[in-house]
Amino acid sequence: MLSRLDQIANQNHLQLVKALLPHLSMHNQQMLSVLIKFMELKNVMQYYSQLPHPLQTDNTAPGQSGEGEDFLDILADVREHCEGKEQEMIDQALQMMSMIELYSLFSEPPGADS
Repeated sequence: MLSRLDQIANQNHLQLVKALLPHLSMHNQQMLSVLIKFMELKNVMQYYSQLPHPLQTDNTAPGQSGEGEDFLDILADVREHCEGKEQEMIDQALQMMSMIELYSLFSEPPGADS
């Protein structure tokens, strides 16, 4: 699965062009690979020259680093780009964080949220 930035960089069907690379001569692969990377860079630069930026989350305004974003959402986004053991580690972290949150809910004295 492509990340959101990869989707921006690979617009204009660059993934299809990349699929052609193994079928070309070494010289043509080299030339086309450089052209593909140039087009990706051009797409990213064009994206950031325009406003608004849909890559940003609701919690992130232009110029902010996103400290207010929910850490669980960040882990879930990162998990999509992991495999095997990395996904298992993130799953364990998510489960532990859920248990800690549940424990803190039940350990609060009644009426403490008022």
